[in-house]
Amino acid sequence: MTRSGAQRLLALVLALGLVSVAPTVVANLVTGRSATPPAWAAAVCTAYLAVFVVLLVQAVRRGACGPAAWALVVVGDVALATYPVVSPHADDDVPWVLALSAITVGAGAVAAPSLGGALGLTAVHLLLRQLLQLSGVWSVRADIAVVETVGQLVIAVAASVAVQAVQESARSVEQARDAAARAAAAAAAARAEEVENSRWDGIVHDDVLASLSTAAHARDAADRGRARAAAERALASVDGGLAGARDTGPVGAAETVSRLRSAVLALHPGAVLSAPDAPAGQLAPEAVDALVAATAEAVRNAVRHGSRAGRVPDVRVRVRADARRGRFGVEVRDDGAGFDARRATPRLGLAVSVRRRADVVGGRALVRSAPGVGTVVLLGVPLLGTSAEGAG
Repeated sequence: MTRSGAQRLLALVLALGLVSVAPTVVANLVTGRSATPPAWAAAVCTAYLAVFVVLLVQAVRRGACGPAAWALVVVGDVALATYPVVSPHADDDVPWVLALSAITVGAGAVAAPSLGGALGLTAVHLLLRQLLQLSGVWSVRADIAVVETVGQLVIAVAASVAVQAVQESARSVEQARDAAARAAAAAAAARAEEVENSRWDGIVHDDVLASLSTAAHARDAADRGRARAAAERALASVDGGLAGARDTGPVGAAETVSRLRSAVLALHPGAVLSAPDAPAGQLAPEAVDALVAATAEAVRNAVRHGSRAGRVPDVRVRVRADARRGRFGVEVRDDGAGFDARRATPRLGLAVSVRRRADVVGGRALVRSAPGVGTVVLLGVPLLGTSAEGAG
C-alpha cells in the first residue's frame, strides 16, 4: 500500500508540474521568445512523460517506486545541468525547467532512504541552480535566491519526514497483519485441537463406554450378541479415529441427511426421519461429524433412558436445511419417560456427545424435557459461507 500510494502521489505531482509548465513551453516555442532549442525542450518533456508512464504502470502493478523516483531526480538534474549549454543567452522569463525543481526535490525524498540522503540530493540540485545563475542564463537578486533555497530545503525536509512517516505506518500495519495472521493460525490450531478432543471424547463415551456398559449388563445370549456388536463398533470407531480418514472438503446437505439416516436407523430401526427432498447448502466436515454423532447420541439416550414399562419410545427425527438463514438443524423427539431438565444433573452423553460437540463447531444444542412427556433435542450447525449466529 505504501509503495503504490507513493507512486500515485509522485505521478499526480509530476502530472500537475507538467500541466503547469506546458503552456509556458508551448507559448515560448510558438512565439520564439525562448532561446531553448525545440529539440532539447522536447527531449526533456519526453523524459518526464516517460517517467510519468512508468509511475502509472508501477502503481497499477504495485511495484517498487524507487527506480522511478531516481529517474525523476536524474531528469531534473540533467535538465538544469544542460540548460546553460543549449541556451547560452538569458531568457526574458525564468527558465521553465526551474518550475520542476519541486518535483525533483520531492522525488529525492522518496528515492533516498533517510533525511540525510534527501538533503544530499537536494544540495546537489541547489548547486546546479546556483551554477545556472552563475552562467548568466538566470539572474535573480540575492534575497530571492535565498528564499528559493530555503523553500527547496523545506520541501525536501517535509517530503522526507512525510515519506518516512508513511513507511513507518506501513511497517506497523504489516506487523499488525502478521500478528493477526499468527493469532488466527493459533486460534485455528486451538479450534482444531478442541474439535479433535471433542471427537475422541465422543468416541470414548458413545462407543467404548457404551460397549462396556452393554457387556456389563448382558444376561442372556441376545444381550451378549448385542455386547459383541457394540464392542466391534467401538473398535471400528477407535481404528477409524486413529487412521484419521475423514472428509477434508465440504459435505453436501444431501450427503449429510444420508449419514444422519444411517446413524439413526442403526440405533433405532423403527425411528422415523423426515427431511427435505433436495436440501441445499454445504457443511464443513467437522460440523457433519459433530451433527451426526450428536444426533446418534440423542437417539441412543432416548432408547436407553426413555423406555417405559419395557417399551422402547417412538423416535422422530426431523431435518431442516435453511440456506437463507444459513443453518442446518436436526430435531430429535421421543415420547419416552423424560426428565426434569431444570433439576436433573446433565447426563454425560448430553454434556459431551451433544452439547460440546455442537459448541466446538460453532453450533448450538438445546434439550427440552419433562417427566412423562418425552424429550426434544434441538441441534443446529452453520452452513458454509455463513456465520454461526442463528445456527440453532
